[in-house]
Amino acid sequence: MEDAKTLIRYGEYSAAAAEMNELLNAERNKLLKEVELGVLNQLKGDYLASLEHLEVADRLADELYTVSFADLATRASTNATFTTYRGNIVERVYINYFKMLNYFYLAEQATSQQETQALLDSARVEARRAMILLDENVFKVGDYALAKEEKESALYKLQRVFAAVNGSVVNPKELVFRDNAFSHYLIGTLFEKMGERDSARVSYERSAKLYEQGYVKQYQLDKHTASQAWFDTARMLKATGDRRWNKVAKDKLSSNQRNELNQSAKGQGQLVVIQEVDMIAPRGELNLWVLIQNNRLVIRPIVTGTPKEQAYQLAWFYYLYADKGLLGVIERISAEDYLGLLTASHEKKLPIPGVLRSTLESIGLLEAMSSTGIRLSVPLLYYEELPVKKSYLTINGKNLGNLHLADNISGLAMAQHLVAAQAELTNAMAIEALRLSLCMQTGAPAPLCALAAGASTSADTRSWLSLPYEIRTLRTQLPAGDHQIKLTSDVAGYQIEQKQSVKIEAGKVHLVRLRTFAVDPSQPIPDKVKKVRKNNGFELTNTK
Repeated sequence: MEDAKTLIRYGEYSAAAAEMNELLNAERNKLLKEVELGVLNQLKGDYLASLEHLEVADRLADELYTVSFADLATRASTNATFTTYRGNIVERVYINYFKMLNYFYLAEQATSQQETQALLDSARVEARRAMILLDENVFKVGDYALAKEEKESALYKLQRVFAAVNGSVVNPKELVFRDNAFSHYLIGTLFEKMGERDSARVSYERSAKLYEQGYVKQYQLDKHTASQAWFDTARMLKATGDRRWNKVAKDKLSSNQRNELNQSAKGQGQLVVIQEVDMIAPRGELNLWVLIQNNRLVIRPIVTGTPKEQAYQLAWFYYLYADKGLLGVIERISAEDYLGLLTASHEKKLPIPGVLRSTLESIGLLEAMSSTGIRLSVPLLYYEELPVKKSYLTINGKNLGNLHLADNISGLAMAQHLVAAQAELTNAMAIEALRLSLCMQTGAPAPLCALAAGASTSADTRSWLSLPYEIRTLRTQLPAGDHQIKLTSDVAGYQIEQKQSVKIEAGKVHLVRLRTFAVDPSQPIPDKVKKVRKNNGFELTNTK
């Protein structure tokens, strides 16, 4: 996959799509292949092809949403990479996101009012699908208001105290994905583009409340996102003659926003800039060794890779699995603190209940796990610092300021991994124990079986690679006419500039989506990219 990622970073989307198509050709990877091809076709401007792939992905994601027992059986006979890729709730939300963007672009390219309206009608359907998906998820896990009420209960507070004493850092209830504030904001923008101001107001307001009630804190976003959503809520209320806009302005907006709201919008249009930054944090695997000592199940990490990757793996183990007391609890995995965990506790010990001991003994595993043990792998996420720092927008030579972090997709993925970590460990232990047992039933000695099973075990490190690491936005009002925009992104040691001409129509919403990759122009062009460009007849240059 590294070649495909390199091609994407250098804008060789067709070549990357061909690479993905070949690598993900197996039926078990069909959902993953469709989402990757959907994004890559969108990036190269083929919105109809993108829609075709994303429609298939949407259907598959709905059909494959829950993990089946057959997948676990497949893992027992092979490994996790041979199971069907099913995606998760965050990926389902972003399938809808990319589909909505396609309709945006197609509507802006339409050559007739009838064609424009038909595409916007399709966009409306897609927006409703997204809202239904998010509503269903809220129904399952509860909203931020319910979470706040639960956290204030005496039982919850006692649970967290005893969890801390036992060294449990991860609280799934605080990490669970509830709703997506950015999706609702985009849906509001879509409704506004269609002239449906009441629907736009509802979506803007839901977005504002989500950002305010917990989404900003949960995923470490920019607080300005909430005030922008409240501003657009008030703007829609005012546009429809609803006097509630005064209360929203008074309670939620800054003095500058109130002044802007009171200015005439005649002859003005809305520009919404969305920056999709780089690529989502990659998945990796953590290898563990499990054995029985002194009537306890002992789990130890086996680190691999570079020194930095090894330190991160140890941090992940410590954070999620290792024995630690209240004073040893770490708040988060970050470059500043996980290197210091090299000398921390590197094992977890669990008492063996009588029923587990009896089960292991009945299938002949008690002696094997006491003498040799089993090796297993669980997934982790390399959630490290994004190289693209601040980004700011210039329009007609005037600096409008920094873009604001509106959604943290890598943060969403990290939360999903943390919530699923204990279940992943449980499944991995059960599957590898079963594999060892099946091997021993053939008459092979336990050490040989443990070695054979350990050599073939693997965690599922597949993920939707073309998703951005995070999304930043900026919204402004501009006079009707042509404008020159420039997006500048600061990366360590250099800047990336992206320029575009936009035409603003009075009373209309214009959306610009830009994808920014951290590619240093002073570095040599990778051989894979050179080969693709040579085959396409491009002159190979290295811009300093």
